[in-house]
Amino acid sequence: MAENIGQIIKRVAEGKGISQKGLGEKINRTKQGIASIYRRATIDTDLLKDISIALDYDFFAHFYDDPSLTKFREQQFLNLKGQIEPLIEKLEQANKLISSQQETLAVQRKLIAKLEESVDRQKER
Repeated sequence: MAENIGQIIKRVAEGKGISQKGLGEKINRTKQGIASIYRRATIDTDLLKDISIALDYDFFAHFYDDPSLTKFREQQFLNLKGQIEPLIEKLEQANKLISSQQETLAVQRKLIAKLEESVDRQKER
């Protein structure tokens, strides 16, 4: 991350037209407190969460490209993929079963219609 987190927060706030005082009011900090945040290279996650909500911006996304998190994110992706693949397979099986049952219903409806015709003809005799 080339820019430090404080600079990113400042850039986003200014881009949204929110002053230091305005941001301070949103997260219960003074103007001086916000100026201090703008100078920070690191930040507490709870504070970053509050700022993210106040500015409607995902500041955590700026950490995703950090090389130290890459391996963690790749493993997380593989774990999720491992959970999703069996669900996709079950969904495909369920769709095949539904399709088969729909075909069976269509055949049964045809048979019922023919039987009803036959009964009607019997009644006419």
